[in-house]
Amino acid sequence: MKTPLALLLAVAVGAVVVGMIATRRQSARNEALLAERAAAWQAERAGLEEALAEARSRPRTVNASPVPAPMVATVPLRPTPAQIVAKLREQRAAPGAVKAHTLRQTVYWLEELATTGPAALPVIREFLALVEDMDLDTSWLGQNRGGAKGRLPQEFMVPPSLRFGMFDVVREIGGAEAEKVLGEAMVATSRGVELAYLTGLLQQMAPNQYREQSLISAKELLAGSAAFTSSSPMDREHRDYLFGVLTTFGDVSYAGTAQGLLIQGDGQIDRSSLRYLQQVLGAQAVPMAAQAYQDPRLIDPAVKEPLARLALNFVGTDAQANQFFQQAINDPALPKDARRNLIEDRNQDGFVDGKNLTANDLPLIRSRIALIEQSAPGATDPINAKAFAEAYKDLQNMQTRILNPAPVPSGGKKKGP
Repeated sequence: MKTPLALLLAVAVGAVVVGMIATRRQSARNEALLAERAAAWQAERAGLEEALAEARSRPRTVNASPVPAPMVATVPLRPTPAQIVAKLREQRAAPGAVKAHTLRQTVYWLEELATTGPAALPVIREFLALVEDMDLDTSWLGQNRGGAKGRLPQEFMVPPSLRFGMFDVVREIGGAEAEKVLGEAMVATSRGVELAYLTGLLQQMAPNQYREQSLISAKELLAGSAAFTSSSPMDREHRDYLFGVLTTFGDVSYAGTAQGLLIQGDGQIDRSSLRYLQQVLGAQAVPMAAQAYQDPRLIDPAVKEPLARLALNFVGTDAQANQFFQQAINDPALPKDARRNLIEDRNQDGFVDGKNLTANDLPLIRSRIALIEQSAPGATDPINAKAFAEAYKDLQNMQTRILNPAPVPSGGKKKGP
């Protein structure tokens, strides 16, 4: 029993001894490997230190390698004035009525043109010299402007034409050069509507500096107005715009010529000339109208009504107007509707603002009431008698409204008419 146990013990001791011997041998190999690596590192370190010392001993040089430029955001280039005007001219290519899209595009490019400032003026001058145009928004032609023919607004939401849009761009840019561009256009134009508008713009920019040239241009165009033709609705009141320029400056030098134009070749009244005479001469135009009323060339009595209406504007303030008006409303040849309207319209013609009467209107109201009281008893027929009664009632009501104004309610609006 002892022999196997002793054998196992001997084997175990042998294994331990063998393991110890193997461990010592591995430790010896590891130590040798570490020593070898340490020697290699020392050799490499010595080489690096030697190379560093050599590099430090050489003179320094600057590396001129280019530095990459920073990234810059790309900004689209704005169109030049010439390119913008080319865009505007392209809008004219489409035939037929101007569409909403074209209006928007035109307004946009006009605004862009204005932002380019004085650099746009030479290009605009070249465009205006081409006498090209395109009607845009002419809706203002149908608006009630108080019967003031030949008068133009100075501001438009959308310009009535492309040339008008260019005029506005030049005004917005402003300056002496802008005035010259508009002055050149005023001299060159053959359209009454343009002359009237340019006259207004230049009066704003340089008061009275272009007065004489405006008057000369208006008279020259009036002299040749018979040959003027245009399909644009903007030119329907061509002569009224020209007379409007004369009226703007209170020029009476054309009055003699206008009187000679009162009766046209077809036996009609030239209302443009008549309106000009009334506006610049006032009551002094009454004798001219009375003389024309008797002209044998007026074969149709119905066409005489505008002459009597000129006198109506001064009835109650001028003796000649009273006499001529009385003659006209008692003229049996004058159509009854014309006589009735003349008599009844004493409550409106001649007043500054019939809807907003003031105490300043009382003298005229009372004078006209007195004239009716004198004339009504001798009315030539029932038509006139009824018209006198209607006019008398209206004038009495006007007087009452001034003397006893309606109380203003808390809301701030007056009651009644």
